[in-house]
Amino acid sequence: MKTLSALFIAAVAISSRATAQDVKSIAKISEGAADVPAKPTTSFTGDLGFVSATGNTNVTTLTVGDKLVHTTGLWMFTQVATYVTSETDKKESANQLLATERADYALDPRLSVFLGLSYERNTFAGFNSRTDEIAGVSWKAIVAPEDSLRLDVGGVLTQENDVDSTTQHYPSGRAALNYKHQFSKAAYFHQFVEYLPNLQTTGAYRFNTESALVAPISAHIGIKISYAIRFDSRPQPTFGTTDRLLTTGVQITF
Repeated sequence: MKTLSALFIAAVAISSRATAQDVKSIAKISEGAADVPAKPTTSFTGDLGFVSATGNTNVTTLTVGDKLVHTTGLWMFTQVATYVTSETDKKESANQLLATERADYALDPRLSVFLGLSYERNTFAGFNSRTDEIAGVSWKAIVAPEDSLRLDVGGVLTQENDVDSTTQHYPSGRAALNYKHQFSKAAYFHQFVEYLPNLQTTGAYRFNTESALVAPISAHIGIKISYAIRFDSRPQPTFGTTDRLLTTGVQITF
């Protein structure tokens, strides 16, 4: 994990010096390379959801998330984080943190290689921490005004610390897709699917999906509804295989 983190930081530093050269490289790759921005751009999206019910039922749920994307020349850096906490009758019933970092380097307008790092904490699913070091190839299968589809293929090294004080270290394969359909400039549907087969244990795999629908209130504010499923075919003893999370809230975009 330290090695991959160091490579990620180094890539950010290198890209800040290589912007001018990268812009020239983009022009050489293709005259129609509109998929790869020539100018540095940064976008931010923040999500916030809150539910409080009192009386016969006492439930409080808070969801917070963000997505930061910075593109400079041939490099694209993405940071995503999600935090969910919930109390039922003043007793904690959910506490989940997921944070990811990723660096993509474009080989041509549609093909790129990437390194990524993911950290997750969810004691209610049986683990105190799970770190995934990810590497692979990404292909933009569809690039259209209303639709986009990106496919990833690669590998993962996982380090997991479980609630029973045991640890796991294992390699996995990874296949993922990101699909987005734009209804308008600010309204869209997004679908994410990820499959991670354990290469060390037969029959063990993880399968994650998230479906999201965003409807705009204004140019920068929208209502977001999302439904996520996280499936582990071999969870820790006494824990279930599937976690589902339905959230609604406000999304802010800049």
